[in-house]
Amino acid sequence: MSLSKLTRQRIVKEFAVRHNGHYNAALFLDEVRKTGKKHPAYEWFEWDADKAAQAHQLEQARAFARDLRVTFTVTEISGGKRRVRVRESTMPMVISPIRGRQDGGGYVLVDPKDQGHVDEHCRQAAMGLRAWLGRYADAVKAVGYDLSSLERLASELEKRALLDVKAAS
Repeated sequence: MSLSKLTRQRIVKEFAVRHNGHYNAALFLDEVRKTGKKHPAYEWFEWDADKAAQAHQLEQARAFARDLRVTFTVTEISGGKRRVRVRESTMPMVISPIRGRQDGGGYVLVDPKDQGHVDEHCRQAAMGLRAWLGRYADAVKAVGYDLSSLERLASELEKRALLDVKAAS
């Protein structure tokens, strides 16, 4: 069952009002379970224990690899007097390409020499930054900081990813 954000917001607000302004996920789940199918959020949850355990284990397997990184050396050579700059960089050890997800694919080992992997990393960085901005922009503005540099960064990452999509077409 799909519940709109507005419906979920109403349900959470009503729950929190009944609990002195607090939303406790464990208490909420208990309430939904006890109320059963009459609760508007009941269909949101997987109640089959085997399916729920499998979904949880799948998330654990994703988390197992999520924060692993691969370190590699980047060498940049610029014109004129052949100025060389060497630096170490990191990327996630595995990525889940967006195009691969549409085909049911999973994660792939990153090859820092594969421009498609680098571009996919930029695409996902842009998505993550946009999600962060969507969630925290007002808090950052409330303390007086300008977000224009982060918004420009997200745009540049998106441009890089868009170029890769156009090149692949």
